[in-house]
Amino acid sequence: MTLPPAVLWIDPGKATGLALYIRHMRQFTVREEAFISAGNLIESVCRAWGPQLWVGWEQFTIFPGTPAADAHHAIEMIGVSRRLAMQNRCLILPAAAPSDRNVATMRLLKELGWWVPNRDDAQSAAQHCLSWMMRSGNLPDDVAVRLAALRD
Repeated sequence: MTLPPAVLWIDPGKATGLALYIRHMRQFTVREEAFISAGNLIESVCRAWGPQLWVGWEQFTIFPGTPAADAHHAIEMIGVSRRLAMQNRCLILPAAAPSDRNVATMRLLKELGWWVPNRDDAQSAAQHCLSWMMRSGNLPDDVAVRLAALRD
């Protein structure tokens, strides 16, 4: 697999985390937005990048006892994201389990400058983005060098 020109990871919910990596600029942006703002940002990114954008999100499973408000916000944001990605011919990545993000620790995100204090959903999106890059073998060269230096 080769890193696409742009990757967008979404942590869906009432507050939605968004992490965008643009390869040629080596630019990483992470935000946390309310439903409408998140949908608008996803729409503009999908329109701007089209088939050059790969989009992924954290899967959300409704269990007995899951608060209805949490469930509907997450499920609706996933639906909005899927529709916008499909409409703009973006590649949709397999949904990630919540635990899939754990390989990207706070230490790694802080080292890369991808950590956003006090924004749990933004941090989750950043973790998912970096974890996906690591799992799939799509680490940008500059990121791989910085992470390798941490291991030494």
